[in-house]
Amino acid sequence: MARPKDIHGGDIWQASRLKGASSEELLDFSASINPLGFPPSSRKALLSAIKSIPPYPDPSSTALKEAIAGFHAVGIDEVVPANGSNEIISIIPRLLKSGPALIVEPAFSEYGKALGLSGIRVKSHLLREQDGFRINCKSLKKAIEGCSAVYIANPSNPAGVLTGKEDLFDIMSFAKKKGVLVIIDEAFADFTGVSVIPESLRAGNVIVLKSMTKFYAMAGLRLGYGVGAKKLMARLSALIPAWSVNTLASSAGVAALKDRAFRKRTLEWFETEREFLFDGLASLSGLAPFESSANYIMVKLNGGVDARELRRSLLEKDGVIIRELSAFRGLGPEFFRVAVLGREANMKLIAALRGFLKAVAKK
Repeated sequence: MARPKDIHGGDIWQASRLKGASSEELLDFSASINPLGFPPSSRKALLSAIKSIPPYPDPSSTALKEAIAGFHAVGIDEVVPANGSNEIISIIPRLLKSGPALIVEPAFSEYGKALGLSGIRVKSHLLREQDGFRINCKSLKKAIEGCSAVYIANPSNPAGVLTGKEDLFDIMSFAKKKGVLVIIDEAFADFTGVSVIPESLRAGNVIVLKSMTKFYAMAGLRLGYGVGAKKLMARLSALIPAWSVNTLASSAGVAALKDRAFRKRTLEWFETEREFLFDGLASLSGLAPFESSANYIMVKLNGGVDARELRRSLLEKDGVIIRELSAFRGLGPEFFRVAVLGREANMKLIAALRGFLKAVAKK
């Protein structure tokens, strides 16, 4: 079966052209990026690093590796920096032995795209709405049999479901016995405070993917990394292109990982604002938001309303961009996702949704 077209959120440039407005005039709820913005410490480090642009970047990214290792309390040879975690996603298929790879879905489309480009057959393990899009360990372990790898996002994207550590340990242990590589994508895990990095090192068959894009709002710099057992990271590192991480991204990343005040401020703000947005969405007749552990909320439109029409209407009338989810395997045209932004923006979103739903009800 053909995989859905990989359409991503955050394309404010296309939305700007469609709306005929500048990007500054739009409210982008399609990309789940920390609205508190780029850490001031990273901005300062980046500006200071501009003088170092003429030489090549450090090919070993030593300072960045040390910062990552210190942040996670792991060894420097247990981390691999990259030009965004998506670079690692594109490389992982080259680590796999024969056999299909299993993706727990709905999920980020780049897993399947990378596997397909490498000629690796993809199997889907679809999570069900009636189960709250939660993983059933027994069912997943059965699906893992005969696979070369399994991809799990934690929290999941776009549903925002956080799988408990005990369940993940169970899956990791089973996969190890079967010789299956486990990829845990923790792109949004910084918002939860939960990570399986310590356990991944002991398991030896697990790659944990981390992104600096979401929590630290540096999508334009492209910075991410993988964490895992030394031997596995050595294999991964050998496939990373030379000078993958540029000087500016490295400097900004080092500063961000050391900025505990920014992290504390983000987490304090996030809990309150996610609750506010969820309650606002739940108060609207015609919407069914799903509980989320991430910095985004997946929503279902009731009554046969199409999220593609909602997206078009909100952009045209309100300058609001949402992420409709029909491209995600296992989701229909009634699903959409919105990021948790600041209070004023969230209030505008709720008002825009209320206006749309009232207009639909009158038809």
